[in-house]
Amino acid sequence: MKTSAWYDLAITWPFATPWTFALLYGVLGSMSQGLGLPGELPPRDATNTLFANLMGSVVLVWSLARILSPSVRLGRLDGVARWLFAAWQIHAVMSGGSAIVLAFTVIEMLFGALQFLPMEDEAREQS
Repeated sequence: MKTSAWYDLAITWPFATPWTFALLYGVLGSMSQGLGLPGELPPRDATNTLFANLMGSVVLVWSLARILSPSVRLGRLDGVARWLFAAWQIHAVMSGGSAIVLAFTVIEMLFGALQFLPMEDEAREQS
């Protein structure tokens, strides 16, 4: 499903560099506080910036792979990755992380479920 790949590209590019992540982090913190959401974002430091940049870079490349070479197999793998992301996001919120993460979790779960719907191309790819 190219829609989910384009969504990933649009949402994750700010995570890919230290500079764009710093801006995004400020926006997410302000939104969370402005909405009065429970939980908190930890102070931004070199380590969480590194992990955000790694995740952002990998998801950008993964998105481009799915846009440029879409297949049922990549869609199914994407579905698995989305359910894993959702699980870790829920874990983070349950461990005191900001509830703003749950907005992303809902989308991850929706796209994750859609990636497992039957596809016409599936029979051709398996033969």
